[in-house]
Amino acid sequence: MEEMTKEEMQRFLIKEAQRGSTEMEAYRNLMEILGIEFPNEKKEPIE
Repeated sequence: MEEMTKEEMQRFLIKEAQRGSTEMEAYRNLMEILGIEFPNEKKEPIE
């Protein structure tokens, strides 16, 4: 996987804003590019 610098991420978010994406859409698109997911909030039982 290729890494993005902080500046590249900022440029990506600026382009997303110019396209009219919402903040959440832009972050989700960035997360998809980076290959990361938001943790599942499902609680697992403690053993």
